[in-house]
Amino acid sequence: MLRTTTKKSASLIALTAATLIGAFGSAATTVPAAAAPIVAPMHASAPGPGELKAKLQVVLNTGAGRAARAAELEAGEAGLPLADQVGTAMAATPPSFRWTILGPVTVNGDILGATLQTAVDGYDPFHFDLTWKNIDGTWKLTREAQCTIASVAFLPCTV
Repeated sequence: MLRTTTKKSASLIALTAATLIGAFGSAATTVPAAAAPIVAPMHASAPGPGELKAKLQVVLNTGAGRAARAAELEAGEAGLPLADQVGTAMAATPPSFRWTILGPVTVNGDILGATLQTAVDGYDPFHFDLTWKNIDGTWKLTREAQCTIASVAFLPCTV
């Protein structure tokens, strides 16, 4: 009986070793399995021009909730006074003034770029490079971009 058990154990060990060597090309060792992370890393997919325009509209809408507006800014709550000034200035523009976000949308690491186009009837459009930064899985308008938008409204940068 002992001899049969020993042969079965030896056969099982040989079969296991052959399987591991065949599967991996060399002998493998057993390592305790690590638990999977509870939360997967956050990777925000790159939004398109329409979504970026919608995000910027939230920032510039002085009637929208402050928390929602601050959530769209790299500067957070500290960026709202400038956003309020720009939003107020844009509300006072001539009816023919319009703006949009143009592609291509580019991503370089945690920085996303797109173009702000402003236009007034009778004049060629102006183009400004804007950037958003991926912070905790959300693309937020950078301080630099806030300053660019302030310059479009002829306002000093205060963020």
